[in-house]
Amino acid sequence: MNPHSKVIPFHLNPLGFIEAFTSHGADEAALLSGAGLDASLFRQPRAKISYAQQTELINTGIQLCNKPGIGLLVGMAFDWTYFGTVGGVVWCSPTMREAGDAFSRYVMIAQPYYAMYPRAPQGYVDENGKFIYALRLFPPGAQSAAVTMFEAEFRLASTLRVWDACGNKSVADPSVTVRLAYPEPPYVALYRQLPCTSVEFGCEQSSIAAHVTFFTKPFRTYRRSAFEQLIRRCEQELSETQLEPTVTAKVRWHVYAHFNEPVTVDEVGDILHMTPRSLTRRLAQERTTFRQIVHDVRMEITAHHLQASKLSVEDVSELMGFSSASSLRRAIRNWTGDTPSRLRAPKRTLARTPVRTQGRSRKRKTRT
Repeated sequence: MNPHSKVIPFHLNPLGFIEAFTSHGADEAALLSGAGLDASLFRQPRAKISYAQQTELINTGIQLCNKPGIGLLVGMAFDWTYFGTVGGVVWCSPTMREAGDAFSRYVMIAQPYYAMYPRAPQGYVDENGKFIYALRLFPPGAQSAAVTMFEAEFRLASTLRVWDACGNKSVADPSVTVRLAYPEPPYVALYRQLPCTSVEFGCEQSSIAAHVTFFTKPFRTYRRSAFEQLIRRCEQELSETQLEPTVTAKVRWHVYAHFNEPVTVDEVGDILHMTPRSLTRRLAQERTTFRQIVHDVRMEITAHHLQASKLSVEDVSELMGFSSASSLRRAIRNWTGDTPSRLRAPKRTLARTPVRTQGRSRKRKTRT
């Protein structure tokens, strides 16, 4: 994707950054000028800007605010309005899993750059029923170190806000822990204000973790109707952007999103406004089948658990619905040509600095 192509809707993320930066002291005129933008954009509901301009907008905002941890401050203040329709999903999803899947899929409407990355496993269930979600960043590019750190902290703060809004706090263990793959910064006090239980620095990778029930147990069941209406609207908006070039890509997303509660070709066809026969025909034209996609997604998630988690092969086989560990081993060998033991990634132990956040106890009252 050309970084100078104007593809980002100005009234979504860019306007959110402008609001957040100006609330922290940035001058609006200087902010716009530094990014090569004009105030007339405020009066153009269909205006779009490029990634190069958005990067300059963020870089200018960082310089004008000149505050330590500005990525955290902006991430905590960024209004869901600036994510468009998918922002409304945050307030009506029945579970954190559904909110996360919807947000991951439809955020490309506000940030088309995400369309360049096909759906892949980002989380896994580990020992003691913990769900580990890896915080991923865009590949390093020409952006400055300040913009790279802004992205990391903005992504952390905004993700934690989704977890705090959509996680089920009535479960036995509602704690949310954060591990970060960078040293403790001088402004560590800001990290204590994040909506999580604890933060550790100097870890092998950046991740957020909570018990799987916090992530999957429904608790806002009255909102499901509104949630499903918003999802249909998001799907329509995504279709209008023409960001997904193939039907296969669309089907993969929905199979991933409903993997724990498998969907049928009829159900996916209904989501995509296609008859099962039409969907099957379109997939055949792309040289695949619905069954093949389901199999590939299952194997991708299985391989990810084997590589990332500490679960035994037996535990992974039960989690992924295999009849036995030997059945999983055969499936992995047929799919990768390798054995589960050889897929295992080596684990490293790093010195960690724990930070206990304020205002969050282990037991929390349910909020809706």
